[in-house]
Amino acid sequence: MSLAAAPNATESCNSFIPPSFDVNKVEIISDRPDCATFVFTDEDHTLGNALHYVLMKNPKVDFSGYSLPHPSDNRMNLRIQTKSGLSAQDALVKGLNDIKDISRHVLDTFNQAFDDNKMQE
Repeated sequence: MSLAAAPNATESCNSFIPPSFDVNKVEIISDRPDCATFVFTDEDHTLGNALHYVLMKNPKVDFSGYSLPHPSDNRMNLRIQTKSGLSAQDALVKGLNDIKDISRHVLDTFNQAFDDNKMQE
């Protein structure tokens, strides 16, 4: 099942997805709302480690872990288990948005420092 076709997918859930993003890139394997495995196509340790880090900072997430089944396989498996009241899919969306916010902050800070340095010359 794809992220867009998930039974509890909402319009707000998909609002963070840019138009160029292939929603078939993520497959959900789940039998419970609070525990799911997400299979990402064409992703690796870069996204896996970042997602694992931000997910574990969320107090409503009990467990997060990712694996790459094989170096020649272009898939990344991400397992999320949450406390009651937060679905694994909502935790994933929050984690992706947190990564986006952190990346935006790093870029803004870099650009500001670059501009400040340029003005001093």
